Amino acid sequence: MKIAVVVLHYRNLEDTLECLDSLQKQDYLHYEIILVDNASGDPLKEIVKDRAKLHLISNPKNLGFAEGSNGGIRCGMHRGADAVLLLNNDTVASPTLLSSFVEGAAAYPNAAIFGGKIFFYDEPTILWHAGGNVHPRSMRCYHDGCGSNDLEKQWDTIRSINYACGCALFVKKEAIEKVGLMAPEFFLLWEEIDWCWRIRKSGYDCLYLPQAKVWHKISRSFEGGNRGPLWQYYYFRNRLLFLRRNICFTKRMQFYFTVLIKEIVQIITLLLNPKTTKETAKLNASALKGIRDYFLRK
Repeated sequence: MKIAVVVLHYRNLEDTLECLDSLQKQDYLHYEIILVDNASGDPLKEIVKDRAKLHLISNPKNLGFAEGSNGGIRCGMHRGADAVLLLNNDTVASPTLLSSFVEGAAAYPNAAIFGGKIFFYDEPTILWHAGGNVHPRSMRCYHDGCGSNDLEKQWDTIRSINYACGCALFVKKEAIEKVGLMAPEFFLLWEEIDWCWRIRKSGYDCLYLPQAKVWHKISRSFEGGNRGPLWQYYYFRNRLLFLRRNICFTKRMQFYFTVLIKEIVQIITLLLNPKTTKETAKLNASALKGIRDYFLRK
């Protein structure tokens, strides 16, 4: 099985180079790295010219995570890949990452999409992701195992999950050919959840493989960092986009009237409260803007 490892670069060159270094230490050799420069302005062509198994794509503008990664996926499949691994540039991969995914893909032919065990980079035994799920009422996405110490061995079982995090997401070629690529309109956040949902709906399983390990620096490319204003905007906008694309009308209406209206009231209340800090107000304003832009179809 040939794997195309798609790494999207937008900023933080040192993180990207550390990620590429970890990929060059893999014990599985039948792979190629598709490095996608999302209009970073960094001189990647010169920096990576002597690296083996690497193909560079340069986008003329920032296409976001979804469409930027799609370009890498198209390239990898065109170059003969049987599967694609999306890997964030702010990650460090275990030397057995690729072989773990390949073994899992062979052992579970009915599964087409796989996620691994993802740790906090600065706390190497603390889990950030052991499978992704979406709460059926609040429709908020969350990571199983987040904050758990892996030394306690609570998350060592292979199991079905709602989605695998786009930080390290392995997909078989056959599923991509059947359902297509990620939806570009997401730009950032929820795109992999939507993709996993569509792949599962088409008849494939989505599995968590605890032997596939990655260490993640968490949203280093986001302005304002993890859960900052940019994150808040896309999270709230794209959650609604995900619902429209994947949840039936009746359940969406139920969500709007039992959850969303309450959230909007809470956000506005915080914005109007003179005791709210500027930082909190900025976060809530970004969330409200995301909700507004969804309904305006922006």
